[in-house]
Amino acid sequence: MSAVVRRVCASPTEAARLRAAVVADNPEYVRAEVDGADLVLRVAAPSAASARATLEDLLACLGAAERAGRDR
Repeated sequence: MSAVVRRVCASPTEAARLRAAVVADNPEYVRAEVDGADLVLRVAAPSAASARATLEDLLACLGAAERAGRDR
């Protein structure tokens, strides 16, 4: 099971900051990369349940990083 999430950011710097915030404890089947001003999250999990759980965790971390960035 695979999925791609693309988050359009205001700048490449913001995309890199968000990437740094979400890569800390990703399993080996998650890749996070910056493409211009976009953050691209790629999940290739062994099952749909694993992919869903991983995406839920990633999106929660991404939301927290976005909120933290607004508070600075």
